[in-house]
Amino acid sequence: MAGKVYIVGAGPGAADLLTLRAAALLRAATIVLHDDLVPAEILELCPASAQIINVGKRCGRHGRSQEQINALMVWHAREPQAQTIVRLKSGDPAVFGRLGEELDALRRAGIEFEIVPGVTAAAAAAASARLTLTDRRAASALVMVTAHNARNESLSRTMFEPARSTYAIYMPGPDYAATVNGLLESGQELATPCAVVSNAGRANEEVRYLTLAELASMKGIPAPAMLIVGEVAAEHSPRRDEDLLSKISSEMRDPYHHDRFPIHPGLG
Repeated sequence: MAGKVYIVGAGPGAADLLTLRAAALLRAATIVLHDDLVPAEILELCPASAQIINVGKRCGRHGRSQEQINALMVWHAREPQAQTIVRLKSGDPAVFGRLGEELDALRRAGIEFEIVPGVTAAAAAAASARLTLTDRRAASALVMVTAHNARNESLSRTMFEPARSTYAIYMPGPDYAATVNGLLESGQELATPCAVVSNAGRANEEVRYLTLAELASMKGIPAPAMLIVGEVAAEHSPRRDEDLLSKISSEMRDPYHHDRFPIHPGLG
């Protein structure tokens, strides 16, 4: 009897951000093929008897090829004794997770599978940065793109309506200058606010709020990172805070200019 492959989203890294479905499957797994970014605290949910195999690929480091990963899933699913195989992917499997290639392999082999979604990096990074990706006052679109695609195409090939969009850019480094150049070619401005979130949802997460001009010269940003570009990140812009404080100061000097003293919730 053939085994079944569960392609499970591990989320951004924190075990308590797993779905209940994902946690239950990990506890029942006999084989776990996991990405390199999946932390130990999540793998500890697996039973001691489970065979845990790291099949991760990282930029600049050699790992198993996609073809080898596909073959491992099929091989374990075809073992004489039925197995519960968990293919554990960071974030959500369907968002820049090479899911299509793995599904093709399973379909060709006639292997039963199920996809279990997870919290994707864009959502986790926005939560960590305390901003919304789709504030209706600032963004009429959300564009998720990767700075590393199979065709090595420029970011400018996939952009539109820069001033009215939020761009959630996966894998934006390590060459942030090149990423910024691609955004500028698409119509963004150097003054456009952005947020870079490293290790979203983990104990060592780091959040930086800056402009594209500042981002172009940044070095040493820890990976994995998520870049969120657009006016939604202006909430934390130092320039915005200075302008708001200046406006409040002016209004306080002329308290009779308005019928009622204005409330500025952004300053609490």
